[in-house]
Amino acid sequence: MSELMPAHTETALGWGNRGSLDIINLILSVCENGTMITHIMYQCNLNSKQTQAYVSLLVKYELLEKRESESTTKGVYQATDRARKYMEAYSELSQIFGLPTEETAADLSE
Repeated sequence: MSELMPAHTETALGWGNRGSLDIINLILSVCENGTMITHIMYQCNLNSKQTQAYVSLLVKYELLEKRESESTTKGVYQATDRARKYMEAYSELSQIFGLPTEETAADLSE
């Protein structure tokens, strides 16, 4: 009897394509020190529509806040204290499930 193919395959960052929780965690980590929306888009490998949707969602739920910046007229997005709680919980769940973090995934790819 032949084995069935699994519904999803494991990658270095977990199971298959990135999920929304993974993307949210990445966006929040990029915004820890404040960054412009274009930097979020490039560093998280998202298109402009996806970036705007995620950023709007995170601002709505008070995980990001938009701040004025001296270096740009558009402002920067800064992770809030609530975002730090999210990232801590995400990290803890990743450890519980034995999923590699971004740092260990980078080490594996070298």
